[in-house]
Amino acid sequence: MEYVPARMWIREGHGAKCLLCPFQCRLNLSNRGRCGVRIFSDGQVWTLNYGYTGAIALDPVEKKPFYHFWPGSQTFSVGAPGCNFTCLGCQNHNLSQVPLNWAGAGRASTKLAEVLVAEALGEGATSLAFTYTEPTIFFEYAQDLSERGQEKGLPSVWVTNGFFSKETFERLENVLAFNVDLKSFNDSFYHKVVGGNLKPVLETIERILNKGLWLEVTTLLIPGLNDTSEELLSMAKWLAKLSVDIPWHISRFSPRYKQLDKTTTPISALEKARQIGWDSGLRYVYIGNANGPGYGDTTCHSCGQSLIRRSGFWVDEYLLEQGQCPKCATPTPGRWRS
Repeated sequence: MEYVPARMWIREGHGAKCLLCPFQCRLNLSNRGRCGVRIFSDGQVWTLNYGYTGAIALDPVEKKPFYHFWPGSQTFSVGAPGCNFTCLGCQNHNLSQVPLNWAGAGRASTKLAEVLVAEALGEGATSLAFTYTEPTIFFEYAQDLSERGQEKGLPSVWVTNGFFSKETFERLENVLAFNVDLKSFNDSFYHKVVGGNLKPVLETIERILNKGLWLEVTTLLIPGLNDTSEELLSMAKWLAKLSVDIPWHISRFSPRYKQLDKTTTPISALEKARQIGWDSGLRYVYIGNANGPGYGDTTCHSCGQSLIRRSGFWVDEYLLEQGQCPKCATPTPGRWRS
């Protein structure tokens, strides 16, 4: 597949400035920007990963994780090479942390948007999920897939690090829900561990809520790095101040990539973080990547009635009636299928 013109950039001097994310990389003939998949040539910025499907799978939507967006449904997940972060513990580093000369032999397979949407429908998907790597970095492909999907009744969801620009956000017209990785509440963690900044991520979370789109937040709890009670309390209180109805997923870390020296998150730390979330006022706090009683269950915040029981990524029991508790009729925030 030939390179495709990028859509989020402006001319600057003898090169260009990318507008996709807050880094606003200056691009020229010798620089591909931090993500490694944008170049400036012949007076144009080109995206190198359009149509390259490095990862495709039909997943339970709970795997993303979304617990309040069409529970029990199947989402067609798509990821392409590249990322604007350099997370030391990235579980998809073979796809996200591609070398700058990745284009060429051994590239991922290519699929046109129309072909991929047809494939998703054929497999029984009810939504498209842009995930595995950062969707911002394959924005053009994700945008085209979203448009084709919307035409066929397939809405889109983004699983994202939240590090994208206001201009990018304003062009995501067919995305109904976001799960944002809030990796830490400490800017030094973002600098040292993921290669980014905290403030733009917080701004993205606020924009999503202000636009009335559905939001869930995930925090991967890494022992010794972002698991202090003080940091978790600050994070939970900030989220609760925005909305007590934001589902917060506390996810278990396992050593990988450049963090093989770390240990797996203890169950006690996950449960402590969940309690901090509850004590801060958040109504829906879940534990992910671990099995335990009620870790993934949704209960009524008013009367405590069980609403959705889950085993791992699977829904065992669904008792919501038109988004309401069957016992006390209290509405449960989310996006529910009739």
